[in-house]
Amino acid sequence: TKTEQEIMEEENYKKLSAKQRRKLGRLSIAELKQLVPRPDVVGLHDCNSHDPKLLVHMKSYRNTVPVPSHWCQKRKYLQGKRGLERSGFELPQFIADTGIGEVRNLDSAANDGKGLRGRQKERMQPKMGKIDIDYQILHDAFFRHQTKPNCTGHGDLYYEGKEYEVRFSSVAPTEYSDELLKALGMASRTD
Repeated sequence: TKTEQEIMEEENYKKLSAKQRRKLGRLSIAELKQLVPRPDVVGLHDCNSHDPKLLVHMKSYRNTVPVPSHWCQKRKYLQGKRGLERSGFELPQFIADTGIGEVRNLDSAANDGKGLRGRQKERMQPKMGKIDIDYQILHDAFFRHQTKPNCTGHGDLYYEGKEYEVRFSSVAPTEYSDELLKALGMASRTD
C-alpha cells in the first residue's frame, strides 16, 4: 500500500528532532501574508508564534499600538546614542523673546564677583525683587505666543534617530510648489 518513497520520507521524518519538525510545520512569511487580510502588519517573527493567524489578526485590529521594534535586539535600548554630544538647554523662542535670559545673565554676572561667604549668605537670606520684568510680557508669552513642541502622535513610538528625521507635515501629496510646477512646465497657481 505504501510506496518505498513514502516509507523513506516517514523514516527521515522520525529521525528529525522535535525542533526540526516544528520548523517544517511552520508557515513562511509569504504564505502568512497571503492568508491574512492585512499583510502589511506581518513581521519577521510572526511565523514563530503558536497561532500566527490570530497574532496577525490582533496586530491588525483597530487602535492597537505596535510592540517596539527593539524588543528583539541584542543591544540595550538607546545605547547607540552614547557617543553623541548633547547641546546645552536652550529656552524656547517664546520665552527667550521676553528677555528673561539677559536679566538672569546680569544677575549671575553680579554673583560672580562675590566670594564664597557672600554667595552662601545670599542663598540663606535672598533679596527679593531683583529680577524686574513686566508680568504682562510674561503673561503674553505663555498664553498668547506659546508654541507647541514637537510631540509624537498616538501609536507613534520613539526610536533611535527619530529626532533627526525630517517631518513633512506642512506639505500634502497633492500640493505642488511653484518651483516644481515651473520645472515641469505646468502653469503655476498664480496664473
